[in-house]
Amino acid sequence: MLESRNIRGRVLGLTLASLLVAGPAAASDWTVDMAQSSLSFVATQNGSPVEGRFENWTAEISLDPENVADARIRAVIDTATAGTGQPQIDQTLSSASWFDPSSHPQAVFESSQITALGGGRFEAAGELSIKGKAVPLTLPFTLEVENDTARAKAEVPLMRLVFGIGSDIPASTVGDEVAVKIDITAKR
Repeated sequence: MLESRNIRGRVLGLTLASLLVAGPAAASDWTVDMAQSSLSFVATQNGSPVEGRFENWTAEISLDPENVADARIRAVIDTATAGTGQPQIDQTLSSASWFDPSSHPQAVFESSQITALGGGRFEAAGELSIKGKAVPLTLPFTLEVENDTARAKAEVPLMRLVFGIGSDIPASTVGDEVAVKIDITAKR
C-alpha cells in the first residue's frame, strides 16, 4: 500500500514537473485593448463604398509567434452592434433579412490552425459562423510584437450572400463582397 502511494506520488510529481517545463513553450494569452482596436467593414451600395463597424465584440487570443502549434483565436461579434452612422442602413442591418440579431445575436470565428508564413505574416484557418451558417475561412494577418504589446492587422473579403445576409437585395444594388478589416492591439 505504501509502495503504491509512492508510485502515485512520483507519477503525479513527474506529471506536474512536465507541465511546468512545458509551460514556457505554450502559447501566450493576450488581452485585447478595445479602445485601440476595431472591427470594421466596407460594402458597396449602388457603386459607392459604405463603411461600418461592429461596436461590441470580444477576442480570446492565445498565440506565441515563435511557436504557433498551440495557438488559437476565438472572436465573438455582437451582430446587433453593426453600424454605419446612416440610420436607414443601420435599421436595415438589424432586420431579419440581414444580420437578424434577435434570432442570431452573435457571429463567431474560431481558428483550428494558425500558420506562420514568415516576415510577421500569419494565417488563421478556421470557421466563421453568421446567422447559423458555418463557413471555412482563412484569415491572413500581420503581427508585430514589441515587449508585451502586439498589433495585428487583417483584411479579408467575405461574400454576404453565402451567409444569407441581405438575400432580399441583389448584388447589383449592394455588392456581394464585403471587405472586413481587423485592427487589434493586445497586451500580455
